[in-house]
Amino acid sequence: MSDPTEDQQVVLDEGEDTFIKEGEAVEVEVDDNDIPMDEDDDEGKEDSPAVPTNVTKEQPDMSIQTISSHGTSSVYAVASHYDSTSNCLSMVTGGGDDKAFLHKLDTNNSLATIALDHAHTDSVSSVASNHKYISSDLTKTPKYIAVGAYDGSIVLYNPDSGEKIKVLDGPTDVEFLSFHPKGGSVS
Repeated sequence: MSDPTEDQQVVLDEGEDTFIKEGEAVEVEVDDNDIPMDEDDDEGKEDSPAVPTNVTKEQPDMSIQTISSHGTSSVYAVASHYDSTSNCLSMVTGGGDDKAFLHKLDTNNSLATIALDHAHTDSVSSVASNHKYISSDLTKTPKYIAVGAYDGSIVLYNPDSGEKIKVLDGPTDVEFLSFHPKGGSVS
């Protein structure tokens, strides 16, 4: 390997270490105008009609309800629960505006929004509801919604009124949270 040439091919034994010695490296000049073709650029597709990429067909808005409580901020977390006894869909949202909201949508598509009043100092990253874990005896397992944020706090609220029940302050960001199947513990 002391005098390599372009046409010489070196076969190495498996497990043998190779090192580039001084004088063996070759500098290659690259033409900046010679850009490699993308995988989906096929030269043989010249007979297909060209479709303009800058034309966007407007889609009709077919939503029943629009929730705009977070304004232009991103929504990072959503939890929902449909209560068949009251025919109401409850949704909790949290977002980049450091706020959380409780939304209630009834069968008449009437929307009520409650701003959850804890003043988070960073984005609300996770929300959860324990509705699927509550028992008929609400003294054993009361209804809760939980809101976690990157400021380290988890706040428990009453899902019917939006009233703050308890603030749990932690040392680090809350990225995920959920309720234990027993219903009363949040993790």
